[in-house]
Amino acid sequence: ESNHLTDLYRKEETISVAGNGCIHSPRFPSSYPRNLLLTWRLHSPESTRIQLAFDNQFGLEEPENEICRYDFVEVEDVSETSTVIRGRWCGHKEVPPRITSRTNHIKITFKSDDYFVAKPGFKICYSLVDDFQHAASETNWESVTSSVSGVSYPSPSVTDPTLTAEALDQTIAAFDTVEDLLKHFNPDSWQEDLENLYTDSGHHYRGRSYHDRKSKVDLDRLNDDVKRYSCTPRNYSVNLREELKLTNVVFFPRCLLVQRCGGNCGCGTPNWKSCTCVTGKTVKKYHEVLKFVPEAGHTRKRSRIRNNMSLVDIQLDHHERCDCVCSSRPPR
Repeated sequence: ESNHLTDLYRKEETISVAGNGCIHSPRFPSSYPRNLLLTWRLHSPESTRIQLAFDNQFGLEEPENEICRYDFVEVEDVSETSTVIRGRWCGHKEVPPRITSRTNHIKITFKSDDYFVAKPGFKICYSLVDDFQHAASETNWESVTSSVSGVSYPSPSVTDPTLTAEALDQTIAAFDTVEDLLKHFNPDSWQEDLENLYTDSGHHYRGRSYHDRKSKVDLDRLNDDVKRYSCTPRNYSVNLREELKLTNVVFFPRCLLVQRCGGNCGCGTPNWKSCTCVTGKTVKKYHEVLKFVPEAGHTRKRSRIRNNMSLVDIQLDHHERCDCVCSSRPPR
């Protein structure tokens, strides 16, 4: 195991499913460790499927803007040609639903970051299902249902003419990478679709910058930048007399730069307009300034000014971390 707190401990385990069994997060139902990336690959005999049932004592770190970014458990259906995400869950509001695989191979991933939370984790019990239908897994895969913090968003097939822009937008909000998004919509052809995004053979509209760029545009990074940097500490100028609520003194400089939370929250996620960017951690920092205290009957004589001036240290609040607080959930 790594000695560095910021390094992930990675482990993958393969399980042959011949009957009933369970897997769980480390220390379940006590608080699980930080910095984990654990994978279980469950294989069952041909012509069978695997059913998963979550224990009612389920609890992981809360989502950010309704997206499981930090700690989560994820279930994927795996076939020879594709991988389909069945769901990603975090939070504690509801227990994830019972899941039946569409093939005889299912992958479960658990990730925790370096932020400690006192949550029990999860326990998943698996069992065999014998009513396997070959055609269902090969030619009639349904679109994945993504569940975030216990809230399920059913996703109609992309060929369904009733699919609305609002429903599609809500589905896209549940994914962090282009690869996962394409796997969701086109489980059998996502690799070809991904390649076509960056080749002239794709019959798609090209932005005016397409032919000038030297490398692939990193859509995943652009998407992550929005979530990472929209609500962040940034430079903000404060008037010292107003900030310190002092009316009988004067400072030079009159204003200083401090770090204060700013920006918007969770663009593109449900109810994002009801979220507010607030400080998650505030520290006090010292600043050396010149203070002048005028006296009653003060004149402009230099001797009087010199006698009432001094270099002093003042404390100002700086925001080191910002959180998005929404009406529907507590801050991280």
